[in-house]
Amino acid sequence: MAEEGHLTRAAERLYTSQPAISAHIKALEEELGLTLFARTPRGMQLTSEGMRLLPKARAALDASGDFLQQAKSLQNELLGTVRVGLNADAEYLRIAQTHQLVSSRYPQLEVHLLSGASQTNVPDIRAAKLDAGFVFGDLDATNLACLELAQTPLRIAAPAGWEERVAGATMKDIVHMPWIYTAPDCPFFTAAKTVLDEHSCCRPPQTIVSDNEEALRSLVKAGVGLAIMRADEIQKAEQEGYAFALPVELPTVPLRLAYLKNRVNDPQLTALLEVVAEVWGLPFTDREEKAAS
Repeated sequence: MAEEGHLTRAAERLYTSQPAISAHIKALEEELGLTLFARTPRGMQLTSEGMRLLPKARAALDASGDFLQQAKSLQNELLGTVRVGLNADAEYLRIAQTHQLVSSRYPQLEVHLLSGASQTNVPDIRAAKLDAGFVFGDLDATNLACLELAQTPLRIAAPAGWEERVAGATMKDIVHMPWIYTAPDCPFFTAAKTVLDEHSCCRPPQTIVSDNEEALRSLVKAGVGLAIMRADEIQKAEQEGYAFALPVELPTVPLRLAYLKNRVNDPQLTALLEVVAEVWGLPFTDREEKAAS
């Protein structure tokens, strides 16, 4: 009314009736004990009291609008932190894509990425040190659930320069060559052991044990021995010229994102699962949450 100065125009602007506006003005004046508008032949004009209160009224309306908008945004805005344990390099786990989607969809949700391994992420999830963790292989903790992301192909990596050494070698010969072992509780070790045991009555000669991917790659590059690696890692190694894959079939290993079953309704965790599923091309709403057995 103060801006239009006329009941008809004010009613049109507010999509209401003139009597309704008159009733609102009368109620406000009675509540304040002041006359805010004066009728003139040209319409409704603010009184001196109304003029003095106008800036305050505008500020109050603006603040009310901001308050409502902020409250509305918070309905869809997650606050908090999610701690995620990694078990491989960020590129393979699609961390950059995950971070980008989380940042755009949940700008107030912090994702803390913590270095780890499959065999350490599981106990850390159970101990509440992690909210979720990437793991390779099967899970044996009955209180865990997981989102299965992919099947990871494994291959045997041989150092560059070993071409003649492995040429024409049988699997039994390969088993008895120097090996760089992963830790016994590493899922890669478990997957490879099934194949290796078929060709040897004893454990292959171990040269060194490494549970660190970067160290394992460095050892292969240095020509120390054979190693079980992800197929995509060996492909990169071939491109860089420091290793090649042996033509031996190994079992695939599942990559999963594990979390506690009793956290399934946690909004921060659910947001993370939703984003990770989308990044990996999985239908989150129809996904099968696979409990570890």
